Amino acid sequence: MDRQGAALIEEHVRHILAMVGFAEVTVHCALPEEHLIRVEIEAGDEGRLLIGAHGAHLSALQHVLRCLLRKNLKNEEVRILVDVNGYRLRRERTLLEMAQEVARRAHRTGRTVVLEPMTAADRRAIHTALATHKDIRTESLGEEPNRRVVVRPVFL
Repeated sequence: MDRQGAALIEEHVRHILAMVGFAEVTVHCALPEEHLIRVEIEAGDEGRLLIGAHGAHLSALQHVLRCLLRKNLKNEEVRILVDVNGYRLRRERTLLEMAQEVARRAHRTGRTVVLEPMTAADRRAIHTALATHKDIRTESLGEEPNRRVVVRPVFL
C-alpha cells in the first residue's frame, strides 16, 4: 500500500465519523509497517464517546475499516489498528502493568488469579506480557463475551 492508499483510508475514516456526528476530528494514517496500518484519530473531548465503554466503539470502527480494507486490497495481507486520542497506547500500558502485578501476586501467594472478562486484543496483550515468565502460565477460559485470562503459578 502506498500514500494514495493511506489517503483513501483516511477519507473513509473521515466519512464514517462524519456520518455518526464526529466531523471535527483529525485523522492520520501511517504507511504500513510489517503489514500493519495505524490510523490515529484526534477527537478532542469527544474522543471518549468515539472510544466507547472498554473501547467497544473503537473496536467496531476498526472492524468496519478492516472489512473495507479487505474489499479494496484483495491481494495484500494488511492489518489495521485504529486509535483515538492515544487510548490504545494507554490501555496497553495499563494492561502490561496489571499483568506484571497479577504475575507477582500469583507467584507470591501460589494461587491462581482469574481476571475480569476482556476483549481478545486485551487477552492477547496479557498473554504476551507474561509469556517469558518461567514461573507463570496463562490461559483463556470461558465463552465470549465472558472470556477471561487465568494466571497460574508453576511450581518447579
